[in-house]
This record gives sequence, C-alpha cells and structure tokens, in this order.
Amino acid sequence: MNEQLQMMMDNVKQFCEQAIKDQAITFEREGIPESMFQAFRDQGFIGANLPSSMGGAELDRQGYDAILFRLAEYSPSAAFYVYMNNSIILPLLSGAGMNDLAGEVMKGTVRIGLASSNLLEGTGDHDPFLSTAVFPSEHMIKVENGKVLLVRGKFQHADRKSLGLRGLGVGMNSFEAEESKELGRKESLEKLMLGSSWEQSAIFLGLSKGALDKAIEYTKVRKTFNYPLKDYSPVAFRLSELMSDLEFMTHFLFSEEGEQKGLMLKARSSDFSRKATKHALQYHGGYGYLEDFGVEKFYRDSVALSSLMFRPEGDKKALAESIYGSKSGYL
Repeated sequence: MNEQLQMMMDNVKQFCEQAIKDQAITFEREGIPESMFQAFRDQGFIGANLPSSMGGAELDRQGYDAILFRLAEYSPSAAFYVYMNNSIILPLLSGAGMNDLAGEVMKGTVRIGLASSNLLEGTGDHDPFLSTAVFPSEHMIKVENGKVLLVRGKFQHADRKSLGLRGLGVGMNSFEAEESKELGRKESLEKLMLGSSWEQSAIFLGLSKGALDKAIEYTKVRKTFNYPLKDYSPVAFRLSELMSDLEFMTHFLFSEEGEQKGLMLKARSSDFSRKATKHALQYHGGYGYLEDFGVEKFYRDSVALSSLMFRPEGDKKALAESIYGSKSGYL
C-alpha cells in the first residue's frame, strides 16, 4: 500500500473513530441521522469516485475502496449508503442526462433510495408496491418491465426492524407512486452492479475486519475456567486463520486490477464475510446477540449485503466467460 493510499485509510479511520464509533449502536436502533449524511458529504465521500464535471473528487478505484473498507469496519450501513449513491444512483442519473438532479443528490437537498427487491437475482422486476427498500424516500429507483425508473411518491414506513442494514431503514414498506421517469434499461443497472465488484468486495472485507477485531478483543478478556478464551487452541487458531485470510484478500483488494480479478475477489469476500462474522458472533457466546456488543450487526449485514450485491448466477457466469474468453456456463 503506497503512502498516499495509507494516508487515505488513516484519515477515514480517524473520521470513523470520531464520528461513528460511539454512535454505531444508535445507528442500528434509530437509523443514521441526517447530520451524519451531511458529514459524509462534507468529507467528500459522496462523489468520491465521480468526475469533477459532476462535482466529484475523481479518486481512483483504490482510494474509493479505502473509504468503503473503513466505513464498513464501523457501520456497514454507512458504507452501503456511500456505495449506493456513488456506484449506482449518481451514474444512473448522469447516464439519463439528469445532471441537475445528480447535483442536488450530491449537495444533500434530494435523497434517493433503491427498491431492494429489484436488486435480488431471480425475483423478477415488477414490484408495484416497492415492498422492500434501501433507504426508503419519496424518490426511489426501481425496475419495472425491463426499465429502470425514478419514482416519486409517498412512503408508508415499516414498523418492524429489518434483519440487515437497519441504519438505512430497510424493511417492508408500502408506497404510493405519483410520477415516474425512465432512467434506462434494466441492463444498465445490472452493468453497474457487475462493474463495481471491487467496491462491493471492499465492503465485505471491511465489515469482516470490524467483526474479527471485536472477536479478538473479546477473547482476550473473556475467561472460562480461569483462562481467557484466546488461550484455547480452537479459538486462537481459528481466529488467526480468519485474520490471515482477511489479510491476503485485503492485499489483493489494494494491489490488483481488472474486471476478472474483481469478480474473483467478490465471490471469495462475499462468502468469507458470512463465515468470519458468524465465527465472531459465536465467540461472543450469548452476549454476541445483544446490540450493545456491536458484533451481531456485522453478521446480519453480511447476509443482507450478500443477497443484495452478490448475484450468484450472473456473477459466476461473467467470471466463467472472462476466464474462458467466450460464452460458457449456460447449460
């Protein structure tokens, strides 16, 4: 990792320590507050990877990934919010020529959500009620009849908590649409999802690190039969193995390039995040299921994000075709 990238990592970590660490549980219970969304904009996280013509900072892929990685260590919901705007929403608006609206999103005067049910592979593309949404808002992006639509209307928020990304208000919602505009074809959304494999991997690896760091600290102080958990070989060896795997994948994230390698890392990091966060949760025992310990969110969010971002058939097919150099894996 070069000096400039390390400085980026350190700066974002400092921001997270000061602005997110002590509020992370509140984010899960009450949602991310407006003041924090404004802080993301003030820090330049929104538009970090976008061209200066759109008001972006034009960070390279690794610099952008450093932001997502660090945010995910503290709040996967925060990381996904930044990813959702930079990698999905703003490019769709710009591609449709809605640069003025994109500018409003970057300034924070307009916020746009995503119909999460449309992101799930194999669920179809017609959801008239937007039954589930990421960051529900009066402005939503959804897929219907093969088209990506920007829909404006009224939301009836869900009362019950979701199983993942609680900081963004994901849940069962009802929605009354008032107007809509076409942003493009469904393929344009799928292309953005497929083309942001590195960014998605950064989130998977960042949240894995957040969970494993908590597990290591907990096993240093938690005792059973007068010995700390770290002194038991099954615990120490397993956590060390997981940290080793994480270190290799993180090195890969910041040292390699190319769409094919991004797809490779996405497949591995998605699976790894579920495994690592599950072990981190289990090593906390019953306490791990309590919000106050701050580890259960990583497991919930790893599963939720795997469903939203990893498209088993599409991603595996794209990887196979990049390796074979021709159409493959379709029988």
